[in-house]
Amino acid sequence: MASWEDLSGNQRAAVLFEEGPAAVYAGPGSGKTRVVTLRAARMAEKGRKVLVTTFTNDATQEMKLRIGQILVKTTLANVHVTTMHALCLQILRGEGLKFALLTDEFLRRSLAETAQAAELEGGVGGFLSRLSYTKNTGVTAEAYRHDGSSEDRDFTKAWRAFEKAKAEKDIREFDDLILDVSALFKKDDSVRLRIAARYSHIVVDECQDMNSPQYIVAFAIAQEHKNLMLVGDLDQSLYGFRGADTQTFQRFAAHPRTQVFELRENYRCTRSILTFADSLIRQDTERRALAFTPTRPEGEPVVWQRYADADVEALAVGEEILNLVKRGVKYQEIAVLYRANAQSEALERNFAALEIPYTMREDGDFYARKEVQGLLAYLNFFAGTPPAAQGQAEGAQACPDEWFLALMNVPNRKLNRMTGSHLRNHAEVRGRRIWDILPDFYSADLKTHRALRALQGELASIESQLKTIAHAGEAVKIIRRVTDFDGWLRRDSGDDRDNDRIQNIQRMQAAAAHYPTIADYLAAVQKVRDEAARRKAERAKKRRQADEVTLATGHSAKGLEWRVIFAIGWSEDLLPHRKAEDIAEERRIAYVIATRARDLLFLSTPDSWNETTLAPSRFLTGMNLSSHALMAESDEEVDANDLTADPKTAEAFGGLFMEI
Repeated sequence: MASWEDLSGNQRAAVLFEEGPAAVYAGPGSGKTRVVTLRAARMAEKGRKVLVTTFTNDATQEMKLRIGQILVKTTLANVHVTTMHALCLQILRGEGLKFALLTDEFLRRSLAETAQAAELEGGVGGFLSRLSYTKNTGVTAEAYRHDGSSEDRDFTKAWRAFEKAKAEKDIREFDDLILDVSALFKKDDSVRLRIAARYSHIVVDECQDMNSPQYIVAFAIAQEHKNLMLVGDLDQSLYGFRGADTQTFQRFAAHPRTQVFELRENYRCTRSILTFADSLIRQDTERRALAFTPTRPEGEPVVWQRYADADVEALAVGEEILNLVKRGVKYQEIAVLYRANAQSEALERNFAALEIPYTMREDGDFYARKEVQGLLAYLNFFAGTPPAAQGQAEGAQACPDEWFLALMNVPNRKLNRMTGSHLRNHAEVRGRRIWDILPDFYSADLKTHRALRALQGELASIESQLKTIAHAGEAVKIIRRVTDFDGWLRRDSGDDRDNDRIQNIQRMQAAAAHYPTIADYLAAVQKVRDEAARRKAERAKKRRQADEVTLATGHSAKGLEWRVIFAIGWSEDLLPHRKAEDIAEERRIAYVIATRARDLLFLSTPDSWNETTLAPSRFLTGMNLSSHALMAESDEEVDANDLTADPKTAEAFGGLFMEI
């Protein structure tokens, strides 16, 4: 059994606690995972049956690994580590319910379209987002009551039609699992008692991000023995848009029978980083104050820098990373964190140019996103047209068939695959391109014929306007305007999360403006895509963790840490996000980003984003931050533990790190 001697007093008290309800307030870097692991292992060795629920599959695997390193095989069986969704799926399967889990997003959207969700404000995407949020607050289709407005009546009707379509196919969504188990427990208490009897103790991790239905399930299982420990940090609650319920945790902790533990020690951050983070989160006057106790020395000061735009910011960050690597820091010890997914574009493009290896926490990359792929299809289609304007050699092939077929339904013109096949066959028989035979092609279906004529007109209009463009950004702007691209995105998706699709194409247009021709921009994009393909191939071969910089949003970085953090985009409209309704949650995102850093924290503010002027983030107001240039380049070998900067100058790296 592992020794508890090196635990702090607060940690030891939480680990040794045995009976009754308990709440653990655990700040960042406080050893929370270690406390949960050791308590579960200790109870298992005493013959208790322990259920540990985590928030993500990654956290589940890490917890299992840690507990497995402590316990022998016989006692390891006493601990069940799982996510709440996986637990509920297991319960439903164990009760003999047969259904398929809806994991195919295309099928999910198709079912929503069948339910007429496309006719609602916000379209299919808006409907599905609202549906998920409503379920996460504990409301079912049967229990939902519209507010009397025609819009809400239509939503209710679409929701019920959507659920009916799922029932006919015997499929359920992840959001249904929690609600179904909650309903099952309420309907048949014998089932609840049977499940509850499996466990003598329950530990719920990351409970600041749990929603009301998840709490209901946890409380139901612990109802008899009441040996329930909730572990979380309200300062790191980031999922209000998913229905995260922080009030239940606070009420549970405030109950007179609940034993409360505070893990105040921070073992991760230097004192300077922790001081900045503490000053940041204390701006939220409604939070439950938790006094931090730093355990590390002062370290380097937190640095803040301003840049002209996102491209200058990304280039400067890349240069600083290269400088740090020269000084002994590994790429894998560095992360660049941001608020919105669209911010990765400038990083991906500039890091590829600087040959900085990187990996992304989110699936895919910027240029793999649906709306970006759509615009790239147009750009590739016109890349060789006209030669005089685009700098292409005479005879360069314009309007390739594969790109025509790719853009045919972008925006959606309801042209089916058979139409594309007929066009290709018609062109091949005549030895010409689809674009050349399009005026002579007549579809038997009048609706399809009209859609093709409209498409032909739009492409001709775009082609004529491309002859006078000054840079590739203007080409993107023309395509958006002629095709009503933005209008299509608004109709197709009402998703108001941080990676909204219109923001992505605005970022794409701003990035393309840095390249004189479409071909130049596409070449830069291809370099990024090649890098993405390389990363995918490495993952497929299950190689050991590569030495790569991590790019991630604040949401996906939660629970992780790196030696060096570059926190970019600390500007109004980015952080806090322009669509944010809860500024306190935006501040918590900033806090999570800052507390991922162990040794060095660099903050940066772009003064413009997608051609819009921005002010520095309000979260920086009143902060006493350093503002200085990059570390001067040096060929000397420097100890990685000694990162004291050389004298700074405004001219370093072309003056990219400007004096404020």
